[in-house]
Amino acid sequence: MPQFIKSLPPTALIIALGALVGVSFLLSKFVAMAGLAPQMALFWQLAFACLALFVLALVSGQRPPLGWQYLVYYLGAGLLGISGPALIAYAVLGYISTGFYAALVTLSPLFTFAITALVERRMPHVHRLIGILIGLAGISFATLGGFDLSGVAVHWIILAMLGPVLLAMGNVFRSRTYPPNADPMGLAMGTLALQLILIGGIMLFTGQFAQTPIPTSGAFISIAGVGLITAFSYILTFEVQRRTDGVGFAQVGYFATLFGIVFGALVFGEPIGLPLMLSLLVLFLGLMITNGHLSFSRLRQPRKV
Repeated sequence: MPQFIKSLPPTALIIALGALVGVSFLLSKFVAMAGLAPQMALFWQLAFACLALFVLALVSGQRPPLGWQYLVYYLGAGLLGISGPALIAYAVLGYISTGFYAALVTLSPLFTFAITALVERRMPHVHRLIGILIGLAGISFATLGGFDLSGVAVHWIILAMLGPVLLAMGNVFRSRTYPPNADPMGLAMGTLALQLILIGGIMLFTGQFAQTPIPTSGAFISIAGVGLITAFSYILTFEVQRRTDGVGFAQVGYFATLFGIVFGALVFGEPIGLPLMLSLLVLFLGLMITNGHLSFSRLRQPRKV
């Protein structure tokens, strides 16, 4: 793990992750529009991600740790945080807008909070729930215009909503099973490599490689971009997860939505107005409260004279 990344606070890493995920939403939309089968798109995404991490491994000398504890972690983190959400995104983005799918991701922090409370059988700190709700209110400013869902079948909307559910489950799983003293780069390599082996093995066994046409050049470039983002973002993911819990990490979803809307505006020429600026300010407020940088107890303390 580069030293400059280790020196950054979790808040900065969460914002950077949100930006990367926002870009991946757009690229995934291009892949879905090209008509490529979701499982084939995921295979190439993982292949490019593993290639990038392999190059980094040669430079850094880092290797993914092995053992049953790590293999279970790779499997759970990969299925819940990578393969499941990616397959859903590739499947639904051909039918729903990028903005609507990005907006659904904002449900991930609330789902993470609820799952954490159920698993741990206790309510997390109230200030974290307040911060999450403030963030949810903030992102609503960016989506005040609503989304046109006319003509969209209900089952695509239901399937899309499973995306943030899986992401929330992945947040809780990684938080509770994070291997002690593990390096984030090694965990990222192990997680992505195991998913590539699983997806590739299933496709080879079912003959899908022969049945699926080769991606077009545009789709291939988009998949390569998603793969590179996947590699780097999962290094950041495990670094953030090392320093915070699933509830804190889940706020990546808010910034992913915000950046998804911003990048969508840049690509499709949609105007960026005052609601988006208000959303950004409120998001930062919610993030500071949830991560403990701003507490109500501090605000209530009398000033010393």
